[in-house]
Amino acid sequence: MKKLIILTVALSFFAGCAGSKPKPLTNKDLPAWYLNPPKFDDRFVGVGDALRPQFSLSKQVATERARVEVARAVETTITSALNDHMQASGMGAEASATEFTESVTKSLVNTTLRGCTIEKTEVFKDRVFVMVTYDANKAKEAAKATARVEAKKEEALYNEFKARQAFESLDQAINNMKPSSSVSSPE
Repeated sequence: MKKLIILTVALSFFAGCAGSKPKPLTNKDLPAWYLNPPKFDDRFVGVGDALRPQFSLSKQVATERARVEVARAVETTITSALNDHMQASGMGAEASATEFTESVTKSLVNTTLRGCTIEKTEVFKDRVFVMVTYDANKAKEAAKATARVEAKKEEALYNEFKARQAFESLDQAINNMKPSSSVSSPE
C-alpha cells in the first residue's frame, strides 16, 4: 500500500512539472494593425511582438523586432543554397533509391535607421506589440550618402593606382637610362 501511495505522489509530481504548451495566438489576441500594418507612400512600417517576464524587456524586444522588419525592407543581403542529392543502387525492381534535398537561406541586414520612430505600442494578454515607422525619404538620403562615400573611396583607390603606375613608369625610365658624361674621353 505504501508503494502505491509513493508511486501516486511521484506520478502527480512529474505530471505537475511537465508544464503546458502555450496556447497559440488568435486574431482576438492581436491588435488589428499587427497582421495587416498600414501602408504609407512615404514611410516603411515594421511590427514586432514579445512576451518576456519583465514588461520593459518585452517592449525592448518587440521594438527591436519591428526595427529589424523595417531594416529588411530597406536593405537585405540574401545568400541561398540548394543541395539536391539522389542516389540509386541495385538493379531493376530491386533497386533502392535515396534522395536528399537541403535548402539553406541566410538573410543579413546591416543598416542604420536614423529617425525610426515608435508609432504604436499595445499590450494584449501580457504580450507587447510595437509598430515603428521609418521615413522613406531618409532611407533614400542614407542610400545616396552611402553611395557617395563608396564612390569617393573608389576614386581614391583609382587615384592611388594611377599614382603608383606613374612612379613605376618613372622608375623604369630611370633604370633604362644610359650613363653619359659631358667630359670628353681621353684620346
